Amino acid sequence: MATVFERVREVVVKQLKVGAEEVTPEANLVDDLRADSLDIVDLTIAIEEAFSEDAEFEIRDEDAENIHTVQDILDFLAGQGLS
Repeated sequence: MATVFERVREVVVKQLKVGAEEVTPEANLVDDLRADSLDIVDLTIAIEEAFSEDAEFEIRDEDAENIHTVQDILDFLAGQGLS
């Protein structure tokens, strides 16, 4: 079974159309992965869908505002009991 990071990386690669090697925990979604505000919205929805079978959660707007890096996504998921 894939790790949470591997699953997040897969979603980020698909949503942002970047290479897997670019998706590191410290990668900034806007600066490094060239995401715009619409990309971030689509990414949060894709993360919710990708992990919907593991836990019931919603990435609220307040939470999304604090997500700037891949590590922020991982930290959010860990806070939902996914690690």
